[in-house]
Amino acid sequence: MTRRLYEKMTSLDAVLALLSGVLLSLSFPRPALSGLAYVALVPLLYSLVRPDRKLPAFFCGMIAGLVFYLGTIYWLTVTMENYGGIPRWLSLLILFVFSCYLAVYHGLFAWGTARMLGTRIPLVLGAPLLWVALEYVRGHLLTGFPWALLGYTQYRHPLVLQVADVTGIYGVSFVVVAVQVAFTAILSVVLHRREVRNLIVPVGGAIVCLVLTIAYGAYRLNHIRALEPNSLLRVGVVQGNIDQGEKWDPNFRDKILAIHSRLSREAAEASPDLIIWPEASVPFYFMVERAYQSKLLTLIDDLGIALLFGSPDFRIRDSEQHFYNSAFLVAPGGELLGRYDKMHLVPFGEYVPLRPALFFVHPIIDWIGDMTPGREISVMKAGPSVLGTPICYEIILPHLVRRFVAAGANVVATLTNDDWFGRSAAPRQHFSMAVLRAVENRVPVVRSANTGISGVIAPDGTILKETAIFVEDAFVAELPLLPTAPSVYTRFGDVFAWVCIAGAAICWIWSWLGQRPRESSLISSAK
Repeated sequence: MTRRLYEKMTSLDAVLALLSGVLLSLSFPRPALSGLAYVALVPLLYSLVRPDRKLPAFFCGMIAGLVFYLGTIYWLTVTMENYGGIPRWLSLLILFVFSCYLAVYHGLFAWGTARMLGTRIPLVLGAPLLWVALEYVRGHLLTGFPWALLGYTQYRHPLVLQVADVTGIYGVSFVVVAVQVAFTAILSVVLHRREVRNLIVPVGGAIVCLVLTIAYGAYRLNHIRALEPNSLLRVGVVQGNIDQGEKWDPNFRDKILAIHSRLSREAAEASPDLIIWPEASVPFYFMVERAYQSKLLTLIDDLGIALLFGSPDFRIRDSEQHFYNSAFLVAPGGELLGRYDKMHLVPFGEYVPLRPALFFVHPIIDWIGDMTPGREISVMKAGPSVLGTPICYEIILPHLVRRFVAAGANVVATLTNDDWFGRSAAPRQHFSMAVLRAVENRVPVVRSANTGISGVIAPDGTILKETAIFVEDAFVAELPLLPTAPSVYTRFGDVFAWVCIAGAAICWIWSWLGQRPRESSLISSAK
């Protein structure tokens, strides 16, 4: 039995699946070899159509997914070890277990794709439908983890991204998978000397999908770039580069406030309409600690400019203290223009799920206990702009960010602290997701990150400014406020993803009820 297992795990199927995992990982930041995204799944897909496949399709997908996630979210160990006090061996074990869970989605993709082979379902349609359905489920099930969705590999290619204002990020993923089905069909025909006519459906379908995407992208880019902005918002962005070990030490409060004050004064020389500080950049309870509140209000008065900043907060409700991760917008004169309490908290980072059962586990954030999620979306008026302020992890949630814009925001200002990730690929991965939020909702996105990457993204997805990581920085940028109606995605949300879920369900039912011919192929096997 052991020998048989060894033979299967060292078979060509396992090697092909492993190769797919490596290529997928390389297509994401870093090193962000985005072109590999169009071929990364080809080895896995080819392993499914090989007539002498030895490994079950599900396990082929699991291998690919496990390698991919271990190579992409390895930075979780940095957070767990440095800030959670978790030993190296345990952090590696947790990473492995979590990656195994995520790899199940790749396993289901491979299993479902293999079920479609040899039926009348064109794989160029069925595989992308299934992939998007699983990405959507992964992004919502068990609080959701929509990190490293396939479409994010294209974040520096605006021509491909424009479809996201209709479909969300999921439309980009759909196109990338469709192209890979076509490449797999070509490889299968060449290696197995199958009839060239077998390429008509997969290659033709992928070409139509890609051409329509690029044509729409060209049209939308020309349209957006030709628009005259209603107005320009001049925004000053501060990146304080505060070490996480100092951030919540009371002995460093004055130093932290001094760094942000100095950088703000530098930015104020360019006369911005607004200055933004990162998440939790104010290391005290702004609404409660009057002495430090007074210092901050004095700075705002001296600058003569409204300040958007992150600060912890707590309130008494039902005779209990509730802690919040909040964003505040304060104008000169001490006028509170708005506040927002983070709604989507990070499990084990800001609260512990199933607390009664996991009473021995504590949140990684050490300055409070479990946090309370905010109850509602709120937007803030600042000069000519209306700000939506997703905090940190929230920017990776398309369905949440669109709610800010649907509520009237014409600028998304996201505050974050990526020091948790160290010098890993995570800050770049996190930043890449903000690009899609700009395109999906057709609003500029400005990002203030404690240790970087801070930056500005135009409504067409063009990155106008980005900073290096782990440096102090301050800059001023102009954000165009465009006279556009809400995008299809902003108005209707994830309709495309739900259509894909319905389509994948139909394909799954069809694959089980339909009569399966002996020979499998990448297209309909009906003769």
